[in-house]
Amino acid sequence: MLNITLESHDDYKAVERLTFAAFETMELPGRTHTDEHFLAHIMRDRSAFVPELDFIGTIGGEIIANIMYTKSKIIRPNGSETEAVTFGPVSVKPELHRNGYGAAIIRHSLYAARKRGYGTVIIVGHADYYPRFGFKPASEYNLTMPDGGVFDAFMALELRQGYLGTSGGKWYEDEVFDIYKTAFSKWNVEFQKAFS
Repeated sequence: MLNITLESHDDYKAVERLTFAAFETMELPGRTHTDEHFLAHIMRDRSAFVPELDFIGTIGGEIIANIMYTKSKIIRPNGSETEAVTFGPVSVKPELHRNGYGAAIIRHSLYAARKRGYGTVIIVGHADYYPRFGFKPASEYNLTMPDGGVFDAFMALELRQGYLGTSGGKWYEDEVFDIYKTAFSKWNVEFQKAFS
């Protein structure tokens, strides 16, 4: 049975190793390398990081799943801001994929986010997977990416009915999602040494 608790400092390295293993085995269009484990590493130091939504799932004391959240925002046409949260990476031990552990930790985290008063979760993820949790195309809420783009993988879930309204706006992730791509290479050399 999956035991879901908040991540502690002692879990950091195990979560980064899990994240590397989980994403290394994924086949994604245009993918050239695995770097989500570095994102997990640097997210925790950002003011946008949401520690109360950083969960691990364990079986027999082994960490086999993790989900992490950051704050994001919608800038409305009138210039006002609306808070949102965003999850990712979501990691499950590769040999345990398709056993419901990812869905379990996602549902747990969404319940916790709703209970803590967050109004919406906005993600870029698999368009055929996340609707089962209630996610809808962000375009239904008149939301776009910063460049005005919309696509199937860009989705939103209202945790409070009516929170997103109809005025729309542009959605912005925390800068950590840009920063990690430029600082990754040097850190990854040391990670691989420790991981091997």
